[in-house]
Amino acid sequence: MEFIQSDNITSTSVSTGALSGYGVANIEDDHPGKPFISSGTSETITISYSTGAKAVFLFGLMADVGVLTIADDVAIGTSTELNVDPYSSIDFLKLGTTNLLPPEYLKASIGGFSGTVLSSPLTTDTTCTDTITGAPNTLELQANITIGDGQSNNQELVIGLDTDATVQFNGSGTVLNAGSATIQLTSSTDRKDSAVSGDTIGYWTQDSGATGRFSKDATEASASNFVNVNNHGSVLLGSHVKIGGTSYQITKIVGDGTSSGAITLSSSVSTGAVTEILNPIKLGIFKVGSVLNVSNPQFGMQKSFADFSYKRPLIDGGYVQTPRNVTQIYVVSLILARSEAESVVNHFRAYRSKPFPILVLDSMPSGQSEKTKYSGFCFMPEPPKIRYSASEAEYQNLNFRLQEIT
Repeated sequence: MEFIQSDNITSTSVSTGALSGYGVANIEDDHPGKPFISSGTSETITISYSTGAKAVFLFGLMADVGVLTIADDVAIGTSTELNVDPYSSIDFLKLGTTNLLPPEYLKASIGGFSGTVLSSPLTTDTTCTDTITGAPNTLELQANITIGDGQSNNQELVIGLDTDATVQFNGSGTVLNAGSATIQLTSSTDRKDSAVSGDTIGYWTQDSGATGRFSKDATEASASNFVNVNNHGSVLLGSHVKIGGTSYQITKIVGDGTSSGAITLSSSVSTGAVTEILNPIKLGIFKVGSVLNVSNPQFGMQKSFADFSYKRPLIDGGYVQTPRNVTQIYVVSLILARSEAESVVNHFRAYRSKPFPILVLDSMPSGQSEKTKYSGFCFMPEPPKIRYSASEAEYQNLNFRLQEIT
């Protein structure tokens, strides 16, 4: 189990820009539901951080492709692809859910280089599939060399690689020096035909200036049959809409998008065909900091969910419902040595009501995907309870709950 305990971020910046009111500073607060929203369909977020960090945490991400690079001021930087798979492949997830992608907790430290190091001269045909392949200052080729296996965007050959210090995505090394984390995000998948229910989108009707409504086609627009964007599920604040060959960003949505002037675009556009709708690039929170690592729950942990959907059975047997967010709740029971137990209590005393990133289960088999399935941005609804397991209190049983926010 691992907690991020400090905030080592010193500055943030973006390469493209932000939708008004959704600046990059939003990723530094404790509100994943108030995200940074890019003004473009490709974006690079750069986060500078101070010495001492050993983990990063993201929540509220929306992108079709995401790559995180950590570039330490001393060690060689390393990249990894971020998770862009939603909680569920079932389309109904899109209705009423603020964040479609799970959180991601990534350990990061400095260690010795563990990839392939080539020797010179290279006399045998070689294919390099490590993220980074090292070589001496001069590499004489007497055979063929192939970089990459065609499946990753983050493979490189470094001539003169410093094999003594490399950023690695695990916690086995030492803390990071001051440096920067770069997140490269892209949105490229057309969503106009991905309606959860109701009509797809193929037409824009201008009501006035930059405002208007969507419909399936010109015939449906003439009949005032406009698309309910809440039911469609892929028309979002910040979405990019291509009309007449030009891309516009949705800056405002009123209600379900069917009333006159309900949807506002980034600039005025006349009535015409819609040829593409792309998801916005978003990020709710990003944390990088020092960590507290303690033993996993040895004999007891429960995971449950809080469903904030509106549910109302009717007196005639009917039922009314509105889907809303679901969050995770963990009930944790730990047996810890006194020093570890005191560290957890100190963490609670410091944070109290404030949420923090946590990896609830650590060092699990790779198939369990611990960084997404056992991580969260949580708070403790009640203080921990302690039971002393030995007369001198050298071992203590800590019980507490963790509730995720979204």
